[in-house]
Amino acid sequence: MFQPLAGFIGWRYTRTRRDDQFISFISLISLLGTVLGVAALIVVMSVMNGFERELRNRILALIPHGFVEARSGALQEWPQLADAVAGHPAVKAAAPYVGGNALLGKYGYVSGAQLWGIDPRLERGVSDISRHVVAGDYDRLQEGGFGIVVGDILARQLGLTVGGTVDLMLPKVTVTPMGLFPRQKRFTVVAIFQSGSTLDGSTVFINLQDAQRLFQLGDSVSGVRVAVDDLFKARTILADLMPQLEATTDSELVARDWSATQGSLFQAVKMEKRMIGLLLFVIVAIAAFNVVSILTMMVNDKRSDIAVLRTMGASPRSIMLIFLTQGAAIGLAGVLMGALIGLPVAFHVGDITAAVERALGVHVFNPEVYFISSIPSDVRVGDVLAVCLVAWLLSLLAALYPARRAAQVEPAEALRYE
Repeated sequence: MFQPLAGFIGWRYTRTRRDDQFISFISLISLLGTVLGVAALIVVMSVMNGFERELRNRILALIPHGFVEARSGALQEWPQLADAVAGHPAVKAAAPYVGGNALLGKYGYVSGAQLWGIDPRLERGVSDISRHVVAGDYDRLQEGGFGIVVGDILARQLGLTVGGTVDLMLPKVTVTPMGLFPRQKRFTVVAIFQSGSTLDGSTVFINLQDAQRLFQLGDSVSGVRVAVDDLFKARTILADLMPQLEATTDSELVARDWSATQGSLFQAVKMEKRMIGLLLFVIVAIAAFNVVSILTMMVNDKRSDIAVLRTMGASPRSIMLIFLTQGAAIGLAGVLMGALIGLPVAFHVGDITAAVERALGVHVFNPEVYFISSIPSDVRVGDVLAVCLVAWLLSLLAALYPARRAAQVEPAEALRYE
């Protein structure tokens, strides 16, 4: 089978057992550095992707992908607006809401919360709150019942149980002959939800009509909650909808996607992923520097061979390709071995961690402290290919200098003392 001469010789040099034990040792260290770097990067980036996925699934289970609100805070023509939003091909559902800040008080303890007045039936299309109920009955959130659904963290903080009551106060006042009093109402806890995120300690839901009475909005609402097919295109979809929506109402509208309220959290996770990836790439870079050392010593060891090849008609370019082939082969071997180690670990990192926890009797993530009890992992093909490609290119680039040195060897000088 025909093979290019330079590549064939470079491949032979790579496979040949070396008499110099020091060069063999450095070669092994370089290979192990590339293997460990690639494996560590694949595992860590998969774990960071897993954390990002968990945050997205948990938080966006309660927070819709977008909101269309009236700048004045009261939207009267919301049925027409909701129909126009739901008519967009990229929108899955739309539901009205009344939102604002509130204080919840019980037994002398007070806690702030984000209050959402929702229609229980329509809300199923834009969020998964009903699926995260762990106690009580979500369907009891009926008009006039003044029921409330609270997060489990908030329930523990205030000592709330299903069937109990809690006083809800708004940052608004009611003018009476006796003076100014804060607007408040006693609600009955009908359900407790658990999403496994910080929203469990800061979010409550009441019926839409009860919220309209509480905020004195009449038949108006604050806006419409929107669920789209692709949450990462929510901003684009809402921007595309705005001209049509503004034509359906006289109110001045404002569109916000989920990144306006939760985007900073996801940006922080992405930044951590980039920084950790950059730090771990240092391992691969160090391994690449070792390739420089290996090939430089190899060039010195093979000076006579290089001289013979030059006298037989080999061009400087062919000599360069010999040692570039060695660098590429070392990098490819390290990348493949790193991927073969890193991928199984990345796919089963949760099971491996659980086994270590059982063996040592410790908890990496205490479920009483953290929102997750195991290490999540999300292996993405794009990330794996990027890690492998960059690691291989670093090894190839590291071989350029020794290859140029080899190409500059003068045959007569190299063979003078042979």
